[in-house]
Amino acid sequence: MFSFFRIHNFRSILDLKVNFSFAEKKAPPGFKESDIVFFSEPKKGERLVPALALYGSNASGKSNVLMAMGVFRDCAISDIGGKYQPDKLHHGNLSTIFEAGFVIGGKEFVYLLEYDRDEVLKETLKADGTLLFSIDRGRCVFGAVATASYPADRLDEIFRVECSTPQKKQTRTFLSVIGSRYPGLNSLVTSVYGYLHEDVAVFSENGIHLSRGVDRLAAVLEKMNDPDPLKTAFTKITELLESLDIHIVRMELDRRRKRLERDPHERTYLDVEPDFLKRLTSFEKEGENIILNRDRIRSFHEDVEGKEVEFDFRTEESSGTQIVAGLLGVFLAALESGGVVAIDELDRSLHPLLLIELVRLFKDRRYNGKGAQLIFTVHNTDILDANLLRVSEVGIISKTLEKGSAMSRISDFRGVSNIENFRKQYLTGSFSGIPFPYI
Repeated sequence: MFSFFRIHNFRSILDLKVNFSFAEKKAPPGFKESDIVFFSEPKKGERLVPALALYGSNASGKSNVLMAMGVFRDCAISDIGGKYQPDKLHHGNLSTIFEAGFVIGGKEFVYLLEYDRDEVLKETLKADGTLLFSIDRGRCVFGAVATASYPADRLDEIFRVECSTPQKKQTRTFLSVIGSRYPGLNSLVTSVYGYLHEDVAVFSENGIHLSRGVDRLAAVLEKMNDPDPLKTAFTKITELLESLDIHIVRMELDRRRKRLERDPHERTYLDVEPDFLKRLTSFEKEGENIILNRDRIRSFHEDVEGKEVEFDFRTEESSGTQIVAGLLGVFLAALESGGVVAIDELDRSLHPLLLIELVRLFKDRRYNGKGAQLIFTVHNTDILDANLLRVSEVGIISKTLEKGSAMSRISDFRGVSNIENFRKQYLTGSFSGIPFPYI
């Protein structure tokens, strides 16, 4: 679970910290027996919220917070190429800094990454306060990563050869190299890399294809030794979808797979016929090869006589139904693995009651027993009246030219309790973060 995420000099953000702590002084009465997840405690004494909704006016920087999380993840598990997006309205900052705290397996990690357009300037990783490694403008301290088999000089060679350019500029993170190419070297570094690579998902828009959701959930189930992860994933998603009162009786998935083998002479993949690509829904890597998936998804409704009628899910179901189906796969994958999902504009094309039920998945102990987290931007305010989110789980983003985008949670405002009408207070400007339009 994320405990905090700090952003410095990224798009409209000069300096902003997202806090995921449960900020109430006391736990709610009966919280241990409650069906509601008020907080998770992945480490003794540390209570973290399962959901965080980000509100704010248009152009306040809400999307930039989630975009920063996505860029941070991508940099951490690969490289910084093309990912430098500084604040263009303030010229004194010469680098971007991301710093994240998260708890994995009862240990608290803090990972910091600083980079500019050309190179990584600083990269550090700590576990429960112990330094695992630190790289500061090419000066390396390998801490607990160094072993008898891989002493500091050998790690320094790995850093120079695999993380840096011939001009001695670090462009690939040390975390990604050790985590992906030397997974047996240090279990803590490997767990951090695996967490960011597999369990953290950031989506810039609410438009996830059902096939992608199926694949994410199937990947989680495969690691849990499910005998038929694809079938189980599709069944879990469709059963939940059918319970949401959108009139689907049942669904079927027919998947065709095509292997693209790398041409050893041309170093490219062989051609595939255009007809197959027209209905391409997902792909996956298998060693050096790529597997293309073409799914035909059929949904069934009852006609006036009670007979089943077949629909093509991709072309004949509403965009809202398709959005919900894709979200369910991604959400269930996070809930099964204890992962993190961040989605921009979660309420797009969704009825407010459907939006509430989707968020409720992360607040319901029947589904969220592994510390999964949902982070989302939203404009719909009905969810603030649903007695679902607490003062620690609603963030307000506002922006000024001088300070850029800033964030406050409702728990930061004095005198506000969980029995208050958040919606009314927000819309009347008590927490700021609202527009003042005039035509």
